[in-house]
Amino acid sequence: MADAHEEAMEHHEEAADANRTFGQRLVSWLGRLHSVIVHFPIAMFTGALLVELYGLWRRNREFERAAQVMLLVGVLGAVAAAFLGWFAGGFYLTDRNPVLMVHRWLGTAIAVFGFVLLYMAGMSRRAPERPRTVYWVLLALMTIAIAIQGFLGGTFMHGGINHLAF
Repeated sequence: MADAHEEAMEHHEEAADANRTFGQRLVSWLGRLHSVIVHFPIAMFTGALLVELYGLWRRNREFERAAQVMLLVGVLGAVAAAFLGWFAGGFYLTDRNPVLMVHRWLGTAIAVFGFVLLYMAGMSRRAPERPRTVYWVLLALMTIAIAIQGFLGGTFMHGGINHLAF
């Protein structure tokens, strides 16, 4: 019985695909790439924070350059993830699902605010005598926002808060 149901579902999907235009199929395909690319900004922003903290602990400013490169890759990944996320969720300013709505706009804000952090990192390298406390705090807050964003994405994709059940 399950095999017949799966076969019917596959036939339905094939029929639905046959009725979609190239543009519709392209938008759908780009949206599916969102889940592939999101791992880069998660890793890079978190890594940048950890490298910055390690350099602070060691009292060695040489780690700032590595953190800045990680931040650049993280920002590029965040922009790509946000762009592809709009394809995945549709081009709507509001959503019926509040989790999707927060996820959409938090992701967009992360991509935009990433450029602010990148600018701050560049400015601190040009003026090494200035304290970097605000930058470190904002980088930590960005990392927390990305963790929340990942949680919201998992919640939306895997059926609510139960995806964390133990």
